Amino acid sequence: MSSEQGERIRANCKTIWGNHDDYDLSIENDNCVDYQCFVRKDFGDSFGSPIAMTSCCPSSEAAWAELDRMLGLWASRVKRGTPMTKNERLETFGGPKGKHKAVLSKFMDEFQLREGAKKQA
Repeated sequence: MSSEQGERIRANCKTIWGNHDDYDLSIENDNCVDYQCFVRKDFGDSFGSPIAMTSCCPSSEAAWAELDRMLGLWASRVKRGTPMTKNERLETFGGPKGKHKAVLSKFMDEFQLREGAKKQA
């Protein structure tokens, strides 16, 4: 990750979750084939659970680029001040080049259906 990209990612974290916190950015790989980036709150002596993560990417550069893309879209929508539409959530969280939009859309629909059933019960 370039320093410019890191600064942009950290600025977007502050826009999304608050300017008063620090955030740890890390990358992990499971078998040197798939890479994922994680964002965690930095509490000084420990890190919190992940508050954002990318899907699996084919390289570390692709994972950092995906985190940058995702948080950039998310931060711009937070600045707008209105809730994201379903299509905006799919664009933001659907993975690189929309790779996971179809499965995410099905999950969102099922979740909404179940939540509606809970409210009616």
